Amino acid sequence: MRNDKTLKMIWYACGLVYVITLLFSFWHNWQIQDKEALGMAVVACITPLIVPIIFHIFHFQPVYEIYILSTLFMYFASLIGSTFHWYSYPGFDKALHFSSGIFATIVAVIVFYLIRKSNRLKTEEDRRMMLVFINAFNLAIAVCWEFYEYALLIFFNNDAINHYTQGVHDTITDMMCACVGGILMTLCIWRARKTGKENFFTNIYQKFYEKNIRKEDADDR
Repeated sequence: MRNDKTLKMIWYACGLVYVITLLFSFWHNWQIQDKEALGMAVVACITPLIVPIIFHIFHFQPVYEIYILSTLFMYFASLIGSTFHWYSYPGFDKALHFSSGIFATIVAVIVFYLIRKSNRLKTEEDRRMMLVFINAFNLAIAVCWEFYEYALLIFFNNDAINHYTQGVHDTITDMMCACVGGILMTLCIWRARKTGKENFFTNIYQKFYEKNIRKEDADDR
């Protein structure tokens, strides 16, 4: 409980930095009359709320590690990247896709536990099934994001997918970065299960299980 209070305060601090940066973004882009960046600043008002809203809709108990990571990711992906044009810096986009692969794989483990209503992997087949599922889930997220960017190009002539300058190169390398991040997270998960030594990332989905699935799992026994 004490740890949760500390994490909650860290999340609030991250939120405060986010709001201050967002207000500066509005002021800065208004001064230079960058209408596209102003529009993305409006979007950046919504993106950090996505994860807390999902938790609220499904009546999940908060896991502040997830809240902190999602806020930090949206800070760079939505606020810094879009409203300050950091996507023009080489490697920035790829680093975000790489980190998205790590986060999506963690979410995939949570989804896997929710579907099974258990974190118990009794057989080798169970373990293999989870490894296949979490990597397929990660790649599905990466593909859906590229579908979204392609839709922006087709319907709004917004070349977020860099079609006119890079062709398929940007799309493929984005998905490759997410794939590599997912594979590294998979190895991290496999090592934790093999050695019994949890780490920050594996503790996240274990904590979600303890808070939101364990009681139901116990009731089913």
